[in-house]
Amino acid sequence: MKKIISGIIAVLAVFSAYAAVTLNKKYLRTGSQKFSSGVTKENLEWVSRNKYKDTYLISRDGFCLHGALFPNNSDNWVIAVHGYDSEWRGMIRYVRRFLDAGYSVFLPDLRGFGMSDDKRTTMGHLERLDMLDWINKLILEQRAKNIILFGVSMGAATVMLTAGEKIPANVKAVIEDCGYSSVREEFEYNIMHTVHLPPYPILWISDIITRINDGWSFLRDGDCVSAVKRAKVPICFIHGESDTFVPFSMVYKLYNSCRNKDKKLFTVPGAEHTEACVKAPEEYWETVFDFIDKSLA
Repeated sequence: MKKIISGIIAVLAVFSAYAAVTLNKKYLRTGSQKFSSGVTKENLEWVSRNKYKDTYLISRDGFCLHGALFPNNSDNWVIAVHGYDSEWRGMIRYVRRFLDAGYSVFLPDLRGFGMSDDKRTTMGHLERLDMLDWINKLILEQRAKNIILFGVSMGAATVMLTAGEKIPANVKAVIEDCGYSSVREEFEYNIMHTVHLPPYPILWISDIITRINDGWSFLRDGDCVSAVKRAKVPICFIHGESDTFVPFSMVYKLYNSCRNKDKKLFTVPGAEHTEACVKAPEEYWETVFDFIDKSLA
């Protein structure tokens, strides 16, 4: 009997280790894969018709990061941050609305995506430091007077994590659309509900891998709830009520954790992941621009 139990434990241990390595390789390593979600033919045609300027930044750990500048004769800037498996051109549907409203726009390629170096993503953890450096570069080189941070999905997590840091006074507000409460909880949820496996010990092993290979904790870092608790700027939380990728319940955890009195919550019935602006475009953009106007007043 003891041999049978020991054998079962050994099999489970091997399977968990294999699953953890697969998770790390498939979802946290980006170098050998092509990510282009949201980069439609329409987006590419729009980019080809509009002038923008490529700009670059060397990250604190030595990677060359890329971004696209859309100056619009305004010192009010929106930094619009793409989600997982995308790049700056995947944000064009948002950019067009900001430009039409008179804002200048900056679009970063997060590390490991688009034209930015690195072969990994840290799901917003190290990206928050990259954002701080982009913000300072925008203030110095573009004379950005007021900055709004806007992000979708992993980009939303990135701007929330950035808001939890000591940020320049030029940053007036944050708008997050369908961001997760933490990297840990996002993977816990999807392993249980998408892959239909128990998240542990898989995530414990994944945490060991990221700590050893990449210098960050899969389970401890990327905590957006803690970040919004520390944030000093107003935050607008947006989420689709039918989101089953980043579960709808997470937005309430984030909103209730935010201590800024000028916070805002906007949810859209029937909207799945990243669909809020599609299902209710008028209400979505009215909410976004009203929030920005109040933050700049």
